[in-house]
Amino acid sequence: MSEKQSRAEAADARRQHIVQTAVICFIEQGFHQTSIRDIAKRAGVSLGNIYNHFDSKSALIAEIATIEASDLEKMQDALSAASPPRTALDSFVTRYLDYCSKPAHTALTVEILAEAVRDPKIADGFGQNRDHLLAALEGQIAKVQQDLKAENALAPQDCAEFILDLIEGLAMRAVFSGRKATDAEIKALRTAIDRIL
Repeated sequence: MSEKQSRAEAADARRQHIVQTAVICFIEQGFHQTSIRDIAKRAGVSLGNIYNHFDSKSALIAEIATIEASDLEKMQDALSAASPPRTALDSFVTRYLDYCSKPAHTALTVEILAEAVRDPKIADGFGQNRDHLLAALEGQIAKVQQDLKAENALAPQDCAEFILDLIEGLAMRAVFSGRKATDAEIKALRTAIDRIL
């Protein structure tokens, strides 16, 4: 490995460490209460080192959106590749509920939503992530509805919106209650999805 390649890998590792530390700080202290100095101190790096990678807290949030996009892309790929369509949809519901049910994910989501209300630019990356997820889900729902020969069904786009809202809502409610979603709640979620389709 060349020296240049080693330096690039070290810089990338440092950047990832800064982002991971920022996420922890945002979860523990909130976005507004966390300063770049707090992140630097917790990460064990200089302020200058952080500013070499990110020019602001907003840039850190944008990087978090990029990481989320990568996580969601795996779910979108699995949703699109799996068959039959209903099996793919059921698998997605399980995976997305698990993803949204992580306490750290929920806490960070709440922080980002609150900040996005104040600064719409923050919402851009996360909004694009949701749009891509909705598009993949919408495509699979259209296939499910075609297989079901559903008459008077909601438009696949509306179904996708409702399904994501139901999953995210259940996950947040469970996390805020300090627990995982119960079997009864998951069964009710799946029943609601059946009715939406």
